[in-house]
Amino acid sequence: MNLKFLCIPVIAGMLALSTACTPDDHGLAAPAVTSAELVEGIAFAVAPDASNPNKIRLTSLTKGATPVWKTPQGMSQSQDFTIDLPFAGTYEVTFGVMTQGGTVWGDPYTFEVKQSDFSMLSDEIWTNLAGGVDENGNGNPKKWVPCNANYGIGSCSGPVMYMSPDDYPEPELGNWSPNWDPGFQSWLIPADDPYMDSYWVFGLDPVKGSTVEISRGTANGTETVSGTFSLNNSDPKHPLITFNGGTYSLHNTGFDGTCDNYVTDIRIISCTPYLLQIATMRTNSEGPWWIVWNFVSEDVKNDPSILPGSGPELIEGTPVQEPSYDDLSTLLFTISGSDASYIASKTTYLLDEEVPYDYMWWNSASARWEWVGGYGSTWAPAYEGADEFALTLSNNGSATIETADGQQDAKFTVEGNKVVFDKEVTLLTAGNNAVTGKEFTVLKCSPDDNEVVFGVPAETNADGDVCKYLCARMTIKAIGGAQEGPIVLPVDNTKLDVYMEANKYLRIQLYNPWAGKDDDAWPVDPNLLKLKKNQKLVIKFTVNGINWTAQPKAAFCCNMDEGGWDWEPGCFSNFQAYDFNTTGENVMELPNTMGATYSFYGAGSLQVSVQLDGFGTFEGESISDAVTVNVTSLTIE
Repeated sequence: MNLKFLCIPVIAGMLALSTACTPDDHGLAAPAVTSAELVEGIAFAVAPDASNPNKIRLTSLTKGATPVWKTPQGMSQSQDFTIDLPFAGTYEVTFGVMTQGGTVWGDPYTFEVKQSDFSMLSDEIWTNLAGGVDENGNGNPKKWVPCNANYGIGSCSGPVMYMSPDDYPEPELGNWSPNWDPGFQSWLIPADDPYMDSYWVFGLDPVKGSTVEISRGTANGTETVSGTFSLNNSDPKHPLITFNGGTYSLHNTGFDGTCDNYVTDIRIISCTPYLLQIATMRTNSEGPWWIVWNFVSEDVKNDPSILPGSGPELIEGTPVQEPSYDDLSTLLFTISGSDASYIASKTTYLLDEEVPYDYMWWNSASARWEWVGGYGSTWAPAYEGADEFALTLSNNGSATIETADGQQDAKFTVEGNKVVFDKEVTLLTAGNNAVTGKEFTVLKCSPDDNEVVFGVPAETNADGDVCKYLCARMTIKAIGGAQEGPIVLPVDNTKLDVYMEANKYLRIQLYNPWAGKDDDAWPVDPNLLKLKKNQKLVIKFTVNGINWTAQPKAAFCCNMDEGGWDWEPGCFSNFQAYDFNTTGENVMELPNTMGATYSFYGAGSLQVSVQLDGFGTFEGESISDAVTVNVTSLTIE
């Protein structure tokens, strides 16, 4: 690992002072000052406070000179100040002065703190960061791992994000916001980057002091290093952390050269029991910018359900909003077919055999109900009876629940967003998790997506609102006669809208609600352009009339607002891009990965774009006259 460590703020301050001096400026020591003269008791003093030997007072005795200190709590240019050292041990400070010829340093001065004062660790940042200590000074080390999801804390959804130095030149603890949260990106830190297996452990030890253990995943294996850290909390709004013994602020190897300083006076900008966020300043050729490194406690990653529903450690967000439906009684009996939906008199729900149950929590940051994703963990063990489950509801109010343990018969009513039974029923039990009760909140009911979710309260917040449910995840049993295979969408090629976009790209437009056309003016019925969750649109087409001179790319362009979909030219260099077949049929797929049905009708345009400028030429005044596009197949699969 090739890391360059430099205390940028201090050095910059030194340079500014040095270049501002003139021969008549008596604010600096004489150039003749030597290192040998900068000794304790003559040039500076180090002494314990009379009231507390763990408070060490540092005083410059060198008159007319600007002092510079290296201390266990970082750098300083103060004439007289105090550092707190809660742990017994041997420490050193280095004293220097700024001269016209540069900074002259003395030799390190070593001193001893004979006893520990654990009362100095009473500030919650010690407990939040490193687990705190008990009355005997025994620690409880805290393990942090790179953030891998949006937990509703810290406004982050991945391991790293960016913050403008113009908006936050000196970000305060808890008082800042990112200007970009990229999540996972292939060019940044992808989800499968070895860095995501990294961790660091902060601890407070009565013998070793403030310890840090780092394990960093790299393409060449795991790097480990152990040492100590120094926490400077003299300004509680701007806590700083310095790493010793070869340790450093944890980051991925791809960012080794992005920031010069990963060691000294690193800024802690969030530190709660669940979230640690550290900012380092970018110093490479891209210019200064804060890089924010996001970590969650290992406990949160293993079990996000431990997060409280509210509290100062969570970002302020949207109050809990219960799911609502215009008419749940009808929706529960709606059967969605390939090209039509109808209301049944009886509906049977089956458990999702892949994930039959999980916890769902209210993410106040995104204002959505989201899955915890813990199924299969020790606290949410796998359920073996999913294939024996069936819940049948009839519109006469009768219900039958079949499980591995037998059959239960009951009556039910639909009240708002709830299904209420006349007696307690059990949908499933796995470990300590039981989806049981008389009243079940319907967290989701989407016949289009073949998804229905029944939940029972698992946790309430400080306001008394249910903020987490234990849920049974169900699908709708298909009724005989359902269509098998892909849905074929008829295409009228005479209505294809073929044109040049920005004089660079060949656009084949299938639908655009803002084009001012009637529905029947499009080559495909826009009402049919609806993709259910995990479905995909597949198009097969040919293009004739272009003399290709280079190999172009083609891509679907659309208005899907999730999944990283882009328009030209970005679409030709990301996951959307296909190699265009210049001599035959092209086959392209548009998957719906949004987790719910997406309808293009009235809300989203849909077209295929092909690189043309610099890749091919055509004869004629307009591309619509010269080029022929033939869609041979358009299906939903």
